[in-house]
Amino acid sequence: MTMIRIESPGRVNLIGEHTDYTLGYVMPIAINLYTILEGEKSQDVILYSEYFKEERSFNLNQLNKENTWTDYVKGIYWVLKEEGYTVGGMRGKISGNLPIGAGLSSSASFELAILSFLNKAYSLNLSRLDMALLAKKAENEFVGVPCGILDQFAIAFGKKDHAIFLDTENLNYEYVPFPKDVSVVVFYTGVKRELASSAYAERRRTVEEALRILGKKSSKEVEEEELSKLPSPHARYLGYIVRENRRVLEVRDALKSGDIIKVGKILTEAHWDIAKNYEVSCEELDFFVKKAEELKAYGARLTGAGFGGSAIAIVDKEKAHEFGEHILREYKKKFPWEARYFVVEPSEGVK
Repeated sequence: MTMIRIESPGRVNLIGEHTDYTLGYVMPIAINLYTILEGEKSQDVILYSEYFKEERSFNLNQLNKENTWTDYVKGIYWVLKEEGYTVGGMRGKISGNLPIGAGLSSSASFELAILSFLNKAYSLNLSRLDMALLAKKAENEFVGVPCGILDQFAIAFGKKDHAIFLDTENLNYEYVPFPKDVSVVVFYTGVKRELASSAYAERRRTVEEALRILGKKSSKEVEEEELSKLPSPHARYLGYIVRENRRVLEVRDALKSGDIIKVGKILTEAHWDIAKNYEVSCEELDFFVKKAEELKAYGARLTGAGFGGSAIAIVDKEKAHEFGEHILREYKKKFPWEARYFVVEPSEGVK
């Protein structure tokens, strides 16, 4: 049997938060923290998770949800079956250094690892775009998380030293060079957040309703003056998204011209906008951003869905670890959570 090893990165979204489910702009990077899957073909599915310290198995005729980590694996098999692909089983081990539940897309990373393995093992000839779309469908329709395309796309299309500017409506994208002399410090607050949670779904429902009221398909079509036609909180939530779309374009242009000071300013502005007007931040995330400002980071904001999870700061490469240590010490004096930080850089997609 041939052993196959897959490295599937996590992702950080630099800017463009909660815009993907209204078909707006996003700018993620794949990061150098990975889900590792090592395995071979088999009759059934038998997987050992190093994180959960357990082995689980199922046969391919039993694709019913069981509310454990294997739902992500079953979701991938389910979606491949739905789309008419024939695949066999797998036996393997899942490990890696990508933290779970930290807002760095460990679930999408895991989905892409499984898909990439099956693509290779069973010669499915799936493109990167096929894999991103299949993984999103599995998460939406099988696992039951109403995520947009951002995470799966970033993990499929990541490129070393580049961010991805993506229009989530038509999936047009371009690679934007990311400066080599700065690092992204990811700070995991230790506050676990569940994406399927009611608050995320409620925000999504409200802004989708706002677009229907305005007769628009995408948040990119909305002008700020049209927001006055909406009730509250629709106007406030969609207003944030309209401004965030504009910020993604501004960050893209600032990165192209090498203006990291401007990039940082926009990121910090984005944080306080999402905290105040979209109400998905929390005391811990705000604490990090304030401290990052005090320590003269270029910029900082929450990343991912919010409600806990992680925040990011952009800092000079040689100061990154010192910066992370300093904030971690301050943070631990104030909060009881098991926080951690990671210094990351833009990396290749799943391979």
